[in-house]
Amino acid sequence: MSSWKMISRASLLAALLGGAATAQNPIEVERLDALDPLEVSLTDRGLGDRLWTGTGRDMAEAVLARLPGSDEDGYASEALGDTARIILLSGGQPPAGGRGDDRLAELRVDRLLAAGGAHDAFDLLERTPNVNRNPALARWHAELGFAVGAADRACQTTNALIDNREAPDWLRRRAFCLALDGQGAAAELTAELARAASADEDFDARLFSITLGSVAEGVAPPDSGLDFAMARYLVDPEADTPAISTTAPAWLRALGVTPVFEPVPINDPAAAFEAALALSGAERHQALEDLLGQGRDREIAARAFGQLLADTPDTARFIHVARHHGGEIETLPLTEALLEHGYEIALAAVIIGDLRDAARWRDALMDGPPRRPSAAELAGQPVLEMADGTLVYADGTPVDGAVSEWVPPNPRRMVALDLALHIARDALGAGNFDAVLAAWLESQGSGALPEQLALGALGARLPGDIRLAVLGRSETAGSPEAAAMEMAVRAGARAETALLAVSVLNRPETATDPVAFSRAIAALDAAGLRRHALALVLERVIARAR
Repeated sequence: MSSWKMISRASLLAALLGGAATAQNPIEVERLDALDPLEVSLTDRGLGDRLWTGTGRDMAEAVLARLPGSDEDGYASEALGDTARIILLSGGQPPAGGRGDDRLAELRVDRLLAAGGAHDAFDLLERTPNVNRNPALARWHAELGFAVGAADRACQTTNALIDNREAPDWLRRRAFCLALDGQGAAAELTAELARAASADEDFDARLFSITLGSVAEGVAPPDSGLDFAMARYLVDPEADTPAISTTAPAWLRALGVTPVFEPVPINDPAAAFEAALALSGAERHQALEDLLGQGRDREIAARAFGQLLADTPDTARFIHVARHHGGEIETLPLTEALLEHGYEIALAAVIIGDLRDAARWRDALMDGPPRRPSAAELAGQPVLEMADGTLVYADGTPVDGAVSEWVPPNPRRMVALDLALHIARDALGAGNFDAVLAAWLESQGSGALPEQLALGALGARLPGDIRLAVLGRSETAGSPEAAAMEMAVRAGARAETALLAVSVLNRPETATDPVAFSRAIAALDAAGLRRHALALVLERVIARAR
């Protein structure tokens, strides 16, 4: 059967009605045996398979090129990186004129490395057909496969490569693969061919250590996926992770993060907690993480989590800790002692979307911790008032209504927490939102104009004088990305809109401008990424709440 398939209703109608119909409805055909790399998707929560509709090939390259690359610092915040990641994980019909374009596919992988890391990019390439026929994608697949511990898959691509097989880098990859396969002599011969073209003494030292069973001495820390895989081969994988060069790209350095604290069995959580508080830096952080993960004493785990959050000096680190450990919140007991960190725990629950527990901790902050009823209460004994005014049950047991008078956190904090809960619930017009927003704005002053305008762009009601506040600004930051973004919104070009919005939000001069910030948030909403738009506003509110 021919590999060419008729894919439109117009094509079917033309086949049935003959030439006249063909003249009016040109037949549209498409190769179905060759999936384009941009059609590969790793998410069902992205922009859908029509994400590039309305965008041409050159524009797609231009907007992708404006995102941080694999060799750059990355994103201004985790929420913004997540937004870029969901866009780049979305697959669908390529932009007009972009089918089969190697440059677009390579850019997508490179930008995904900065947004989602090595595992996301490798998973994308694992699902991309004919990687060995595209030198740029093949290089990334092998590099990432070695880096993430999938050397077998990296070697399959290395051995199946069609073009440029004799380049030194590919010869070295094949030499390592031969060494892994136990073919030491062939590995050394292949390495000799690579060495004749260009020298790499560190690679040679590692390869000889692998083939000869010796120790590699004086070798620089790895700065590539291949070097990392070889270095990892030479250590006990259960005990050590090789240190990675400080000059390596950020995505590779992220794979080499290892704890400097040696965990020990926790037989006495309370004593271990006091010992952890005496530590500092990374050792203190790791000790508290170990206490959070232990199941012997969840009250101590809660105290450890609260301390982890309290130790974070900046919002970015606070959000990172909340995201990394927030899943533990539902297992933590809620007691009066633990409410010392209740505000931070409630914010952490909001960040990870655990709104039930966030509300539970919020209510406890307002009303005090829940009190366990006494045996006399459970037995339904009547309450008697003594001559001195104290209350006792019939059996003489004092009535323990409240051990001490509960004092909630200051109103400014509680208003910020309530606003965060409304944003996380996407309840910008429900209940008492207007009152909460008004109280929050009063506590923040004019500095909260970016968040106020962004909430308005997402549907919140704003006071009429807000327009006067915007009009009275001396200057509004502008950028080519912002202008192109609004044109893309009007054209219905979703991927283009979303990527340009991310670019605007990742530039300090536009991200801090109230008008530019709110327009980018509105653009994300228009592109179908409302949840991510809300998360970005929430991130800014939490930064002000701490």
